[in-house]
Amino acid sequence: MVHLVRENRSAPPGTGEDWALAHDWTPRNPGSNDQENVSVFSNCQEVELYLNGRSLGAKPKPADVSARTWTVPFESGAIKAVGRNDGKEAAAEELHTAGQPAKIVLTADHPKLTSDWDDVAFITAKITDAKGEEIPWADDLITFKLDGPGKIFAVDNGDRLSHESYQASERHAYRGECLAILHATGRGAVTLSATAANLAPGQVKITTVAAAR
Repeated sequence: MVHLVRENRSAPPGTGEDWALAHDWTPRNPGSNDQENVSVFSNCQEVELYLNGRSLGAKPKPADVSARTWTVPFESGAIKAVGRNDGKEAAAEELHTAGQPAKIVLTADHPKLTSDWDDVAFITAKITDAKGEEIPWADDLITFKLDGPGKIFAVDNGDRLSHESYQASERHAYRGECLAILHATGRGAVTLSATAANLAPGQVKITTVAAAR
């Protein structure tokens, strides 16, 4: 396996995330001479890092299997880590620089929902550019609307400093995402829509079915 991250030096001061690791290649305020500290976690014998197709060098597996690190001058495009065993590619991961926020993409953790009291569907709302790359710093306020036999049970975004209500129909995105939790009140088709200023809306459909007995 390989897992590619960069040091999130652009995190807002005082949030407790100043030195967090970010799984993206989209710093919030990239400058022409910015240096990004990149780490690759891998159990492969060798890992080679590429920036827009150019090799930045290969590194062997440390004795303690700690992350392998590179200092990379930021350049918009694609950064890729390739892990090899005995000279053959075993795993790879690639990250792309996102463009401007363009739309909301909704995905459901499962396509069907019963009206059992403990059955819920988790709908993730992601803010992406026109090509579908997630915007990791997006914090737009997303408003949810549900049509059909169901209700919005709760909303969340994973931000431990947020004071927004869980029992609402809107939530600010955090790191480009937020969440709506749905509960069925009957049988039929449920449609969840998500809107935000200056973004194309998102929509997802779920079928509600009878509870298993």
